[in-house]
Amino acid sequence: MGTETIQTQRLKLRKLRVEDSSQMYANWASDSKVTRYLSWPPHDTIETVKALLVEKQELYMDPNYFDWGIEVKQMQELIGTITVVKQHEKIQTFEIGYAIGKNWWGNGYVAEALRAVVFYLFQETKVNRIEAAHDINNENSGKVLQKAGFTYEGTFKKRGVNTSGIVDISIYSILRNDWENAKGIH
Repeated sequence: MGTETIQTQRLKLRKLRVEDSSQMYANWASDSKVTRYLSWPPHDTIETVKALLVEKQELYMDPNYFDWGIEVKQMQELIGTITVVKQHEKIQTFEIGYAIGKNWWGNGYVAEALRAVVFYLFQETKVNRIEAAHDINNENSGKVLQKAGFTYEGTFKKRGVNTSGIVDISIYSILRNDWENAKGIH
């Protein structure tokens, strides 16, 4: 199992390859506007991105590793990533993170990818809760989560850290039971 290709109307979610390094570097990984609210700074060189993608090839062998590149089908352009960044096995919870190049902001791509990943994880794993958090200053991330069916749970003061330092974060989640009820699945 693990990371398998997922198709949506406009997107192909797939494993990243070393050959993706130039698109990843140019489209989002080197951009300080994209990484502003992320836990990692912009990558300085394409070699740094290549090294990261080499590491990912081994991680993809793990059936509990979930990390997709977001590719726009029509352009065959890699525009971002969506990843299970943390797994809390005892409470059957996955935490999702995502990043997308600024040239593609506001087109609904992340919400579309997120809905597809939620469907995949609830169908293929035993996860009961999928959650995501964002810096309160990144309001657009909260809008993405709401569009994807997540529920706002609250804001935690000085609970997150990103390239800006220690920040307040808002938490969202979607529970298996709520998702199944909304989909009419029993």
